[in-house]
Amino acid sequence: MHFAAGIALCLAAGCLVTGIDGQPLHTGAGGLVVAADRETHTALLDLIDDRFPRFAH
Repeated sequence: MHFAAGIALCLAAGCLVTGIDGQPLHTGAGGLVVAADRETHTALLDLIDDRFPRFAH
């Protein structure tokens, strides 16, 4: 995976990292969502859902 180091850095910094659909890493395709906290992560997922409903979580 070409972005494994970036994911490791984000996780080490305490960020929440999931798939673009909100599922655990490596369980789907489409991209990643990375946020500093759960509130921001939820807001990002909501924005993605509004723009791209196929990724609804």
